[in-house]
Amino acid sequence: MTNKLFLRALLISVIAISLNSTHICHAFTLRVSAVGSVLGTWKGESICVCNRAACKNEVAVYRFESIPGKSNVVLLFADKIIEGQRVPMGKLEFQYNEARGELSCDFSRGQTHGLWQFKISGDTMVGTLVLLPDKELVRDVKVRRVKESEVPKAPGKDQYE
Repeated sequence: MTNKLFLRALLISVIAISLNSTHICHAFTLRVSAVGSVLGTWKGESICVCNRAACKNEVAVYRFESIPGKSNVVLLFADKIIEGQRVPMGKLEFQYNEARGELSCDFSRGQTHGLWQFKISGDTMVGTLVLLPDKELVRDVKVRRVKESEVPKAPGKDQYE
């Protein structure tokens, strides 16, 4: 009789552990897949919508990567394609709002203070660049998720500021 009670207790423990670990793994999977919806390579157009002489329309390639220890932050490596080559434009950290499916980055570089915002819908991302504090719209961006093999080779990460 003692062996049957022991086996029942063991079976109940195994089932309980299985259910709890499944729940934990499921929660972990949801967190990773939420940020995972951003990660990867995106290609499309970054169009000037202002009258600034320095602003040029670009074919953009954005590569988003996770940052260890930062659950709702991703790192963007931004390139433009010139004569078939990816040319680094810079890297920025973006906050990811999972509930709204949005990325944002408030940044300052030299005299420029701007706000990038993107909205993700499946394999499409649309966004804008606004210069602050005047809230001047400078760029409209529309990119789609692509395989890294569909775009020119990425520059080394050491080439980004």
